[in-house]
Amino acid sequence: MCTCLIAGKKASTTGSVLLAANDDWDNVPGVLTHAPRMRHGPGDTQLLVSGRAIPQIDETCGYVYTACKYDIGILDRSWAGGVNDRGVAVAGTGVNAFKSIPSDGAWLEPDDVPLLILMRAATARQGVALIGELVAQYGFTLSGLPGYESAACFGVADAEEGWWLEITCGGHWAAVRVPDDEASVRVNAFGSHDIDLTDKRNVMASPGLADFARSQGWWDGDERHFDFAAAFGSDRSPNEWGPELDPMNMRRRWRAVSLFAGHDTPEDDLVYSVRPAKPLAIDDMTAVLRDVYEDTAYDLTKVPTAGPYGDPFHDSPPDYSLCRWGTVASFAAQLRQDGPPVMWTCMGTPRMGFYIPLYVDIDYLPPCCEQTRAGVPGEPSLFWSYKELAYMICRRYCKNIPLVEEARIRYESDASRALAEQDQALAALPESERRAAMSGFSARWIDKALQLCRELRVELEYRY
Repeated sequence: MCTCLIAGKKASTTGSVLLAANDDWDNVPGVLTHAPRMRHGPGDTQLLVSGRAIPQIDETCGYVYTACKYDIGILDRSWAGGVNDRGVAVAGTGVNAFKSIPSDGAWLEPDDVPLLILMRAATARQGVALIGELVAQYGFTLSGLPGYESAACFGVADAEEGWWLEITCGGHWAAVRVPDDEASVRVNAFGSHDIDLTDKRNVMASPGLADFARSQGWWDGDERHFDFAAAFGSDRSPNEWGPELDPMNMRRRWRAVSLFAGHDTPEDDLVYSVRPAKPLAIDDMTAVLRDVYEDTAYDLTKVPTAGPYGDPFHDSPPDYSLCRWGTVASFAAQLRQDGPPVMWTCMGTPRMGFYIPLYVDIDYLPPCCEQTRAGVPGEPSLFWSYKELAYMICRRYCKNIPLVEEARIRYESDASRALAEQDQALAALPESERRAAMSGFSARWIDKALQLCRELRVELEYRY
């Protein structure tokens, strides 16, 4: 399960698009990775997840991304989401309820898409278009992870525009631009319904998309009102990542839209986008990603299985929330018109953690960001520091979470002030010195996060 959010530039406090996402996968650790900007020579190639090679471009972007640490194809990590040094952000959700379409011989699969966008895109629109070009050339098939074969939906954004890109097997896809004054969500299902395929500014699609759907008997109507989700989605799924109308997907969609709107919206309406009650900031986006249905009829802290300490992350939840115990990583992209992009990152369940400000145009990340073993002397793990703190919190959740929330608010407020000061300092530095300054800033705030995790664990241990 994953959740992705986009707020248009007129729906944000900064006048720039915001993108945020939770990457969910049970029982696997997460990694935070930096890839440097690189030049490539004639004949260089880029390996896809399948091991097939496609021509490389002259220069790839630098980028920072989170991922789940498990093997798929040639990769030792999967489901990347992050931001590149050109200010393009991407995140995705797996879609398991889809129409079966032959895709034999296709090369691209979902795990290729975000990495290709991060490497190659200078704008969000260009990122969508380049994936369309690559899909046309090499085809698109399902995720190769055994037992979880999936199509996908991706959020792609820069400071100016946000897009939802939905792709299914056979290389059929549609991309819809999020209205500038709206905030939008995608969960684990296709969600693009009323698409005007003649609107070239706000819609991109694979050639012959409507004709193909019509030939299969899946849709028959006006191309100005094409229904991608109905045409290519299915009402059946082989696993818990269910169809669009599955209660798990419907409730997460409803909750995100309601939080944006500032009031409860009708639960059964298939509304994915809304004008927010107020302009949204980074912390408004992360608040949605932290949500466990508090103060609603579905509040996971008040169900019987939450126990005497109101633990919303107990072993057998009656439902799934936007924030889950199995959230491996969460991030919110601060995409700015003037200034370097920043990726606010929480390596674990965001309800019980804090977001670290990371510049994207950097030279390195500390080794702890890639460490996936817990308790190795002298080798801290960022992911396990967050996860071990979460274990401590959940032992007596309702008594422990106020302490952590107070520390989280203080950390993130201090980080915001420090980021603003660092931005001003960068403007006074020669360009040749800025990357080193941004690298040092990011490393310091990662270290502060590790230290805060240790301090909170010690304080919680004294309570027992």
